[in-house]
Amino acid sequence: MTQPYHHGNLRQALLERATEILSEKGVEGLSLRGLARDLGVSHAAPLRHFSTKAELLNAIALEGVCSLIAATKKADAQTPGTARLRAIMLAYVNWAIANTELHHVLRNPDVMRHASDDLTTLLASFAARQKAEIRAAQDAGWRADEDPDVLFLHLVSLTAGTAIVSTEEVYQQRVPLPKRQSNIEDSIDLFVG
Repeated sequence: MTQPYHHGNLRQALLERATEILSEKGVEGLSLRGLARDLGVSHAAPLRHFSTKAELLNAIALEGVCSLIAATKKADAQTPGTARLRAIMLAYVNWAIANTELHHVLRNPDVMRHASDDLTTLLASFAARQKAEIRAAQDAGWRADEDPDVLFLHLVSLTAGTAIVSTEEVYQQRVPLPKRQSNIEDSIDLFVG
């Protein structure tokens, strides 16, 4: 459990504690009243920031997706095409490893079910960015005869699947971290070439 809240950014404290609870207990274990108790504030205090649990869940998802997109923006320094595509994929997986709790929360369908229009738009723009990199790579000759929608499906499946394997405890016990990073890069390289 986090330390009780002592003046500062209550909204951020609520988001952080809610992420911990969601990662540990799922959506069923989360309540605004419980968050208030954990942070040592009145039961009404969280309501100043989130009027409903659904609003809180959306805020967590929005913050997580923004964090993920920011992490993948570093790939823009790479040359468009396969180099940038590889960098985006690797950044996604490394973000998931560095933000395991938040990654688990974003994979929770009960959390994503509360996605606002803003979150849906953000996810669509991230997908469009990935599709644009696929097109740039194809324009440069990479898998030029392949259907870009199939390549996008493969990219998303590989990236999300690798992130899951890299953050789930059962897999972490089987492959040590240095070898895991090498395996992640090798897996991505099989796709991008």
